[in-house]
Amino acid sequence: MTSAKTLTALEANRRYTDLKDAEGQMSQARRDLEAGVITEAEYRNICDVCVKIIRASQDS
Repeated sequence: MTSAKTLTALEANRRYTDLKDAEGQMSQARRDLEAGVITEAEYRNICDVCVKIIRASQDS
């Protein structure tokens, strides 16, 4: 059976991974916008989603 400490560590690891993934997605979206691959509206949508993920990852 998994201990509470292990579950807490796994959850912290998942939040950290989600945070870093969202930061990377935002960076990629900025590069895509500058390259003309996505529109301003798509960029804003990606950033909105990423900001929510980042905030959720930092809570707790």
